[in-house]
Amino acid sequence: MLITGFFHIVTPSFQCNPRFQQNPCNLRGTRTQLALSSPRNACPVRGFRIRQASKQSEVFGNAQFSKDIMKMFRCRRSETLASVSSRKTPISASAATVVVFTTATCKHCKRAKAALTANGIIYEEIQLQERLELLKRVKELTGRQTVPQVFIGGKLVGGADDVEALLASGELDTLLASAVGIDPLPEVLQAALHEALAEEAAGAERALMDALAGEASSAPAEDREELDKLSTLVKQMRAEDGLEILDHYGCRSGFPWEKEPRCFSGADCVAWLVQAAAAPDAAAAVALGRRMQALRLLKHVSCSAAFTDCEATFFRFQQDDPAAALNMLQVWRGSTRPGPQVADSLRRQIEGLYSQHLSDDGRQLDYDALGQSEAFADFVTATGELQRVDLFQMSREELIAFYINVYNMLVIHATVVRGPPQNTAERLSFFSSIRYRIGGHDYTTDEIENGVLRGNRASAADPFILLGMPQFGRPTFPPGDPRLYHSVNPMDPRIHCALVCGAKSCPPIRVYSAASLDVGLDGATEAFCESEVKVDTESRTVTLSKIFKWYSVDFGTNQSEILQWTLPYLADDKAATLKAMLEDEASGGGAITVAYSEYDWGLNSK
Repeated sequence: MLITGFFHIVTPSFQCNPRFQQNPCNLRGTRTQLALSSPRNACPVRGFRIRQASKQSEVFGNAQFSKDIMKMFRCRRSETLASVSSRKTPISASAATVVVFTTATCKHCKRAKAALTANGIIYEEIQLQERLELLKRVKELTGRQTVPQVFIGGKLVGGADDVEALLASGELDTLLASAVGIDPLPEVLQAALHEALAEEAAGAERALMDALAGEASSAPAEDREELDKLSTLVKQMRAEDGLEILDHYGCRSGFPWEKEPRCFSGADCVAWLVQAAAAPDAAAAVALGRRMQALRLLKHVSCSAAFTDCEATFFRFQQDDPAAALNMLQVWRGSTRPGPQVADSLRRQIEGLYSQHLSDDGRQLDYDALGQSEAFADFVTATGELQRVDLFQMSREELIAFYINVYNMLVIHATVVRGPPQNTAERLSFFSSIRYRIGGHDYTTDEIENGVLRGNRASAADPFILLGMPQFGRPTFPPGDPRLYHSVNPMDPRIHCALVCGAKSCPPIRVYSAASLDVGLDGATEAFCESEVKVDTESRTVTLSKIFKWYSVDFGTNQSEILQWTLPYLADDKAATLKAMLEDEASGGGAITVAYSEYDWGLNSK
């Protein structure tokens, strides 16, 4: 959708720096006007909200892109102020004396922001999950590997624990008073931030122009209208007062004890269509049923028969198929963008949902509210684009970034739709059954992790792996499987610090792109190792996450190699201590004991 009207970006109770007031910017037919004139310091500011004054639209290219264009305007205050000015200017200390570097789903970032907000302190938030080069630069300059990083008066104050401690002692008030008139960030970080935002602005303009120059959707308008009409009819049929949909026994195999969930006979469906005036007679109803079958809106329980009005032939809607891929509720009939663009667009949507429904302390997620939101329904529809995505032109880096993002989205999608697994048996079934249709083939999360990202290695649940004999483990994809073409070899062990299974012990969701894959995976691995690798010199014990046990073959052939693998990703003092222990062990000193912390499979749900 092409936006040709105005958008007024407004925020209550804040007086913006005058140089940014009423400073319109033109972006190829799109104009953004800032209207910031409320009383200063009346309340803390968390970010902008967008109020649309007027708009006109026309459909062009892929429909999903219109939502992405809207998201360009839904930005944090810090991002907006920097992007509307082409001049290299520092963040104004008169606007706020605190800057917080964060990532979108970091629970400690939420703690720091909540603490500042509760005390009425205005702050600028700069999110780093998509600015991986800037994240790397911030880490280099501060020597800290984690977020949040809070700056006051040009100096690093610390993270969430430090902010809470300073607030409790009253020292933060002293720091704020002494920082009046001083830029929150040191000059070197100001320059790095300006460079990152300038690159984003250029990229956004290129993306907009590419979309404007693109072709219209490949699906004819009449086909889209028919699909929309029949989808609405299916929704009516699946409603409580619609077609009777029940569990039936023996309708597929003939065995009376075998249950087929949520299905209906062709005769019942035809009778309903005629009675609801969706078809004038039985023959027309059969034709309508076959059209819905052709559009993959309904299917035979064993996919072996065309739609008919037979009382002994049973069908079910695509949404009710327990074996269906989660993105196959409808067949994607629009144009399809390159794989990395599709995955990144979807990842942005699910990450936005995740952040909206995550508690301030980052420990609980309201999956019920998330699943009922209109934005989640939009996300489910958008996942259909994966059905036709072209993977064959993607580089190794693009494949890794693509499949990590898709894996993380699929887990959250399935958790909302099906609910989280409660025990070991349910977890095994969950990860081996939830799936997306990608490029014409179904992929479960197990197949993405083990078949693609781990170079077609055996699952950690394989009996031979559990017995400590990985050489006998069965590869995930059998010989001749077309999905083998996309298997990543050699595999990169850092992917284990990027895949999010939904458990509390998993790393947070991050953004991954081919252009900065190494930086992103390094950052994820450093953060994971910092929290999951513990070194005790007195007992000569190193405690690791169980991920290093379950996937030990990915990190090394023995205990020493696995510990050596972690060294580049540990803080300097911890790395030096562990390296000294390893050298002492190699020279005949005391042996190192490796212990594994309990893996918390609990879901952070409300």
